[in-house]
Amino acid sequence: MVSHLQNFGRKVEVLSTFCTETNCEQLHRNLEEYCQDPDSPVLAIDFTNVHIVAMRDSESEFRNITSKADLFIPDSTILTWASRIRGSQMRESVYGPRFLSYMIEESSPQLTHFFLGASEDCLDKLLSNIRERNPNFKIAGSHHGYFGLEDEEKVLKQINKAKADLVWIGLGTPKQQEWIYRFKDRVERGALLAVGFAFDVNAGTKKDSPAWMQKCGLTWFYRFTQEPMRLWERYTHYNFLFLSRFWEQLLRDGLNGYVFDTQIPQDEGNLKPPSGVSLTTPFPISEQISVRKEENLYSRTNVLGVGISSLNLENATEALVTAAEQPEINYVTVTGVHGVMESQRSSELKRIHNASFLTVPDGMPMVWMNKWSGSEETARVYGPDLLLAVAQKSVERKQKHFFFGGKKGIAKELGNCLKTWFPGLVVVGHYCPPFRPLDASEESALIDELQRTQPHFLWVGLSTPKQEKFMNHLASTYPGLTKDWDHGLVLVGVGAAFDFHTGRLAQAPRWMQDRGLEWFFRLLVEPKRLFPRYFKNNTTFMWSIFLQMTGLKSYHFEHEPKA
Repeated sequence: MVSHLQNFGRKVEVLSTFCTETNCEQLHRNLEEYCQDPDSPVLAIDFTNVHIVAMRDSESEFRNITSKADLFIPDSTILTWASRIRGSQMRESVYGPRFLSYMIEESSPQLTHFFLGASEDCLDKLLSNIRERNPNFKIAGSHHGYFGLEDEEKVLKQINKAKADLVWIGLGTPKQQEWIYRFKDRVERGALLAVGFAFDVNAGTKKDSPAWMQKCGLTWFYRFTQEPMRLWERYTHYNFLFLSRFWEQLLRDGLNGYVFDTQIPQDEGNLKPPSGVSLTTPFPISEQISVRKEENLYSRTNVLGVGISSLNLENATEALVTAAEQPEINYVTVTGVHGVMESQRSSELKRIHNASFLTVPDGMPMVWMNKWSGSEETARVYGPDLLLAVAQKSVERKQKHFFFGGKKGIAKELGNCLKTWFPGLVVVGHYCPPFRPLDASEESALIDELQRTQPHFLWVGLSTPKQEKFMNHLASTYPGLTKDWDHGLVLVGVGAAFDFHTGRLAQAPRWMQDRGLEWFFRLLVEPKRLFPRYFKNNTTFMWSIFLQMTGLKSYHFEHEPKA
C-alpha cells in the first residue's frame, strides 16, 4: 500500500496534518490507477480545509476519528498557501466541489461512482445534472445522507453491492469523517472521498463563492455570509486557532515541513523523518542562491528581491577580517526590514544591496526568512555586535580602523571607546561628514586621508540608505584605491552603532532583540522620528512577505557582484 500512496504526491506537515501535494489532473490519474489494481485496499481521502486541520490539532477525539484517512488533500486556498509556506509546490487547492465537477467532465468510463450524502432532493438534482453533463459517467448507486442508525447496515450493503471504484461522501464535517472511521474497514473496495459541500454546489442547491474570492482565500467569508448562525463558531474560533498555531509552528520549525515521499502514519503526532528518507528542497519562496566570491561560497536568501546573506555573527566576522587582507575594496550592508523596504522604493538601492560583498541579516525577520528557506545556521548579525566582534578579532592581526559618520565628535569618541575595550586596537582616523553628500573637494580630502592611513576597515554610520549609497559610490568610483597597499579595505555600514556604543542611544534589552522586538523598543525611545517609518515599513513588509510566501507575487533577485 505504501508504494501506491507514494504516487499520490509528496506530503508536507501543516500543524499535525500531513497534506498531500497534488492537483485535479494528477489526483484523477492516481485514483484511476489505484482502483484498477484489484489488490489495492480501501483508500480514504479527506478533502481538508483550515477548519479540519485546526480541529485535528486541537481536539484529540476528532484527531482519532480522522486517523483512518490515508490522504489529506488541501481543499482550501489558505491551507494551500500554508502548505506552500511549509515547503509544498502545490499551485492551487484541490477544492472538493471543483474536483467533483472536474471528475464529472473527465472521469473515464472505466471508473464507477457511488454517492452517499445530502438530502434526497439535492441528491436527485446532483445525479440529474451529472447525467446531463456526461452521459458516459457511470453511477453505480446512491443513497441520501438522512439515514438513522437502523439503516446503516443497509447502506453499507448497498455500497458493497455496487462495487463502485469511488464512493463520494457528502455528509459534512464531522459526520463524513465519523462514517469513514466506523465503516472504512468494512467497505470491500475502492476509494472513499469526503467532499462535503461538493454535493450542494454541483447539484445547484447552494451557490459557491465567486472564483475571485476562491483565489483570494475568501471562500470561508462568502459561506459565512450565507450561513452566519451555523458557521460563526467554525470561522471565528477555528480560523484564529489555525493562524495562531501555524505561526507558532513556523517560529519553531521554519519552512521545512518534513516533506516525505512515503506514507505518513497520521496518528503519530509531529514526526521526524525516518532513517533513509531524505527531505525535499523547500519551495523557493525565499530561494537560496549561491554566489561564488573568490574561493568562498556565499549563499543568499531572496527577501522581496534583496539577497540576504546566510550567515551568523561568527562566520560573518571571519569573512570580514579575511576579506580585509585581500588587495581590493569591498563593502558590506547590514540590513533589516528598513533596508529591504527602502529597496522596494528604490531599484538603485536594491541593486546596491545585491552587489555587496555581503548583505548580512541585521533584523530578526531576515533571520526567520533565511531559516524558513532552509538555512538553519543563520543567526542575526546585528550591526553594533558585528563592529565589536570585528574589532576584537582584528587586534591579533593588527588591522586598522577608520570611523566615518555621526555628529561632531562621535566618530573620534567611538574610536577611543573601542581602544579602551580592546587594548591594542589600531584606530588610524575618523571623519565627521556634513549632513549632505560630500562635494568634490571633501571627497578628494577623504580619499587622500584613506591613502595616507591605509585602514583595513572603514566603518560608516550614516543611516540607511545614505550609508549604502556612500559605500557603493566609494567602491565603484575608486576601485584601485588599495592597489598599492599590502591589504584591502572593507567598508561596513553600521548605522546607529555609533550612537549606541558612545551611549547616546539606549539599546534594546537582549531578550527584545532576540525576539524581533528591537523596533518596538526604539519606537518607545524615538516615537516621533520612528513611528512613520515603522508603521509604514512593518505593515507593508508583512503583507509583501505574505504575497511572496504564497506565490501570489514574485520578487526577482539577481546577485550583481562587481566586475
